[in-house]
Amino acid sequence: MSKSDPEAEYEALRTGWGVLERSWISVLPVTGEDCQRFLQGLLTCDVKALEPGQGAYGFFTDAKGHILSDVVIRAFADRMWLELPETTAAAIVAHLEKYIVADRVEIHPPAQLVALTVAGQRSGEFLANVAGADLFAEAMRWSHRPLEILGEGVVLAAESRMGVEAFTLWVGAGEVAALRAALMELEKPTALPAVSFETAEILRVEAGVPVFGRDFGPENLPQETGLDEAVSYTKGCYLGQEVIARLHYRGQVTRQIRVVRFAGAEPPPVGAPLVYDNREAGKVTSVARSPSTGRVVGIAMLQTRAAVSGTLLACKDGGSAAVV
Repeated sequence: MSKSDPEAEYEALRTGWGVLERSWISVLPVTGEDCQRFLQGLLTCDVKALEPGQGAYGFFTDAKGHILSDVVIRAFADRMWLELPETTAAAIVAHLEKYIVADRVEIHPPAQLVALTVAGQRSGEFLANVAGADLFAEAMRWSHRPLEILGEGVVLAAESRMGVEAFTLWVGAGEVAALRAALMELEKPTALPAVSFETAEILRVEAGVPVFGRDFGPENLPQETGLDEAVSYTKGCYLGQEVIARLHYRGQVTRQIRVVRFAGAEPPPVGAPLVYDNREAGKVTSVARSPSTGRVVGIAMLQTRAAVSGTLLACKDGGSAAVV
């Protein structure tokens, strides 16, 4: 199956599984006696509640509540892992170091690990057969565990933001090519498809999963993303908490992320303005053509007045879109 055939890859993920190397994620290990307490004061999710093998999705925010980066944090017996967009890793290291005072915390350089992700409707079944063991209980979002896959020691991690069931094998950079080849060899003669970034983006956009750096960024507050699981309103104080809590309880969000469906056959460019009631009301942040429906779908950051489901928006350069 060709890497350049998104429709075939898409169908494989909808009915089976495929493998994707996500080189754009960095792993930042944090160690020290105080690391869990230290991170609790800088993240929007509840870090203190995490036991080894558990994880959470959250945001680093500044003192005004704006998002510096999203992050998946995973707890181990002797460390915490921060899975960050590669583009934000250096800035987050500087941010963390700024707040270390007397804390017994050490921020390590990015680990030499690569995310080899097996995704698809039957990815869990495939990996369970390969590993000869059950993976995770269904309710355990962001769980992880050490495991041996085809003779290679990995950290197996459950994913929740791919738009389809997915599991990542965190493997050493020097071993990833061999493990990927071995996994693909198992499926001969049909071959386990190597999934492209383009196909992964289609599934993400269809599912309405926004990503940092494209659909939201440093200009946004957490509530504008719609990613409710990323923020705990019961955990206590953290950097930016006062602003975020005030916005939550007063309900004064001015912008919101929404999925939109376009009427035309051609996708608009990312960044294209969207108009409601003769005024610009937002912009397209991600766009894809769905192979299953043939329709063009997208993610948009919209003013709240235009974010109601069923609202019809005009594309500034022609065409229209409906909020879904």
